[in-house]
Amino acid sequence: MSQEFEGPGVSGNQDRPGAGPAPLNVNANGTVQVKPAKPWYVRYGFSLALFALLLVLIAWLLIRQQQADKLPDQGAAPDFTYQDIDGNDVSMSSLDGKVRLVYFFFTNCPDVCPPTTFMLSQVQDKLKADGQFGKNVDIVSVTIDPVRDTPEALRTFGDKYHADYTGWKFLRGDEAETADLASKYGLLAVKDADGFFSHANLIVLVDKKGRMRQQILPESSGVPSSASADDIYAMVKKLM
Repeated sequence: MSQEFEGPGVSGNQDRPGAGPAPLNVNANGTVQVKPAKPWYVRYGFSLALFALLLVLIAWLLIRQQQADKLPDQGAAPDFTYQDIDGNDVSMSSLDGKVRLVYFFFTNCPDVCPPTTFMLSQVQDKLKADGQFGKNVDIVSVTIDPVRDTPEALRTFGDKYHADYTGWKFLRGDEAETADLASKYGLLAVKDADGFFSHANLIVLVDKKGRMRQQILPESSGVPSSASADDIYAMVKKLM
């Protein structure tokens, strides 16, 4: 047998919107005592706070990932005007509007220059497949040994790596000026008493506005975590 308690404003089967049925207690004297249900924000407050904290954490991780994907602005790329293998003047500023990979090298280099140039040729091929090479991206190879690296020597070197000269500039200028220019790009290029050149094997990534965005250490340097052709291609794509 069921028993129903009724009274002014109180019913044993009364529903409260959003709170559920109020629990009833029967006192010893037979009177009914209603125990109010806890408000929703008390019952679910901890869960809601935990959910809000999770959202904040996710947002923070997304922001950190976006920041990691961005390449820092390292300042304006120093302008210069050198001659290409056809004797034409080419200035760095004239290439604004394109992403550029700038590499200081010399053709008689016995170690890192040939494999690094080969890797740049791989990047060239990837960009040609996209239809971007020479249109939106250029490679600029500047010799630090212009005395021996004549236009003919540079062309022979470029041909060896199947360079597409519509987007790959092999440039030469004054030797002392080039050493100073390399230092302005954050690279070391020195000549010892025996005429041998030493240089930092780095590729400088320059954006369309002529801003230096990254110094890339290529795989040929033999250092862990150095960049592959795929890595360089991905960096270039970020700036397009």
